[in-house]
Amino acid sequence: MKTILRGAFGAVLLLGAGISAHADDPAPMSIYDTALGAGWENWSWAKTELSVTLGGSARKPIRVEAAPWAALYLHHSPFSTTGYKKLDLLIQGSVPDREVRVYLLTDGKINGEGKLVKISNTGWTQVEVPLATLASEDKMVDGFWVQNASGTDLPKFYVTEIRLQ
Repeated sequence: MKTILRGAFGAVLLLGAGISAHADDPAPMSIYDTALGAGWENWSWAKTELSVTLGGSARKPIRVEAAPWAALYLHHSPFSTTGYKKLDLLIQGSVPDREVRVYLLTDGKINGEGKLVKISNTGWTQVEVPLATLASEDKMVDGFWVQNASGTDLPKFYVTEIRLQ
């Protein structure tokens, strides 16, 4: 559905699906899709492989093998999250019933308690986390973690389609 609004001096504003009514809202930021987004670097201390082929899928996720407390760590020079509302990603495990914790970072340090995410091996899990939950709303951030939240090795898991919206 499209809506036409007439403003002062006859200006026309067209609003429709996918068009933001807020001119100040930033475009979605891709952290990782089939490769790292612009400006993002892999600083992981978990064993990682980017752009892996997985069962003939068009997706090219990051494969992560995490020792206790190790993390997939993607780094970017500091930027503001003002205007962004949530972090989205897809995650899939290789074994059932495991957990990771998702964080955003400021000055290389985690913000807040992060978000505990359950992963399984039955397909992709869509994860949407409000930035307020990650203590990262309207804040300068410089990194993203998916951390093994346990003291035991975590069998391989996959992460893709990571973005701020």
